[in-house]
Amino acid sequence: MSQVISLRVPDHMADRLERFARRQGNGMTRTKAGILLLEESLREAEFAHIEYRDTPIGRQPYLKGTGLAVWEMIFIARDHEFDLDRISRNYPYSVEVIQAALHFYNAYQEEIDIAIEDNYIGYEKLKNLLPNLKLFTTPKLGSRGEAQL
Repeated sequence: MSQVISLRVPDHMADRLERFARRQGNGMTRTKAGILLLEESLREAEFAHIEYRDTPIGRQPYLKGTGLAVWEMIFIARDHEFDLDRISRNYPYSVEVIQAALHFYNAYQEEIDIAIEDNYIGYEKLKNLLPNLKLFTTPKLGSRGEAQL
């Protein structure tokens, strides 16, 4: 279900919205661009530490003050069994920032899961793109932070 909401915006704002839509490509219209930006703004207002950024593969939610997209933090969190203390011990992010990613994930799990799946290329495909790539492994850390052999 949807509702029609009429907005009167200044000419300069309509022009900026038009430019934004063109930059997005894929047949993005002013209307679609406006809906996208409104949705992103509402999400940023509802979730602390979340901001949307342009990336080579489109706009993505990121954790403010970090270089991490939300999907990347969730990828890390899964590896740490969603244990906030373990994540914050192993990565330079505050518990609040990590928790923000988890809250966002709870609200938009399907979207984040798709982003994780889309960004997993696998070692063999990556090796084809980067022939000099070398794989290094590290011991997995236990719940107390000790290496498991």
